[in-house]
Amino acid sequence: MKKENYGILLIILGNLLYLSYIFFGNKISSSFSEFSSGVLLGLSIGTNLVGIIITSKNIAENSKNSK
Repeated sequence: MKKENYGILLIILGNLLYLSYIFFGNKISSSFSEFSSGVLLGLSIGTNLVGIIITSKNIAENSKNSK
């Protein structure tokens, strides 16, 4: 698998984590549900950022190599 695919897969995983945050986040208002929804939100943001960084880095490297 190429490095670009890892970045894209991380972006997709981050979006899936965000969807699970939206779906499961507003059901019950307890301290554990607030903690778990915060963890899901943090993981989704972090995963998206890492995926974007990896993808943009690999695109920049590929554009330098093609010149």
